[in-house]
Amino acid sequence: MISSLHDRPYETINVFRSLAEIRNVEFPSRLDHMLLAVCKKGEISAVVDVAPRHLGPSSLMVLKPGHIISQCKESQDFDGFFIVVHEDKLNEILPSLHFVAPYTLHYNSNPIIEMTEEELESQWLIYEMLQKQIQLEGRPFNQMTLGAICELLFYNTLSIYASRAETYNHHSRREELLANFIDLIEKHFKSERAVNFYADKLFVTPKHLSAVLKEISGKTAGEWIDHRVILEAKLMLRSTGMNIQEISLALNFSNQSFFGKYFKHLTGMSPRDYRNKLSEN
Repeated sequence: MISSLHDRPYETINVFRSLAEIRNVEFPSRLDHMLLAVCKKGEISAVVDVAPRHLGPSSLMVLKPGHIISQCKESQDFDGFFIVVHEDKLNEILPSLHFVAPYTLHYNSNPIIEMTEEELESQWLIYEMLQKQIQLEGRPFNQMTLGAICELLFYNTLSIYASRAETYNHHSRREELLANFIDLIEKHFKSERAVNFYADKLFVTPKHLSAVLKEISGKTAGEWIDHRVILEAKLMLRSTGMNIQEISLALNFSNQSFFGKYFKHLTGMSPRDYRNKLSEN
């Protein structure tokens, strides 16, 4: 989603008022930037990795580099903004923010926060500062100023998340099971596609795992696993120079033929046809 920003004046930091402003967007796409999205009114919907997310009025969402975004849409009445900061710029700033670690796991599984009116106003003010500074290309100390505003943004955003952490720690057992299952998928989907593997890790039966996930998410455990594998396969077919045999090996399929049948069963086309279709667009 963010990989097309390199033709912008400041490729390390950018602001946008809508998805339409982010040129050449193709989904699915892996973030190589931090993405902060603020919705003042309307709605944004997306699938982040394998989890559906909905950002409503007065809401905030932060995603770190590495997440995969697909099916991203905004409503016609959307009013808000997106701020993206490249990982290199993050690395320059993050050493002073080591204390964010205790919150990392929390906001990975709870990336969306509903803000108060005051919190929304503070985020909007920082956005306006950042937007104006980006426009001042060539001024002395401009990059240092941009970095300082980003640090302000991180501290302010961290404050909002930290104030909610204690409240949001009380998940239902079913929500915790889904969150833990998704975490496991992210760690193991390239090597493990069997529901039994994940159920054993979570100390539940495969039948119980799938039933709970189906009830609260609409997908069984097997469907979640397949979704994540296909998401990665599409990304690799679209954005890497790997051939289909190499991709099948990277995703731990026994051979290219099995990978092809798996991909076609879930997408309706072969990996080669999918790649050829992309090259035609």
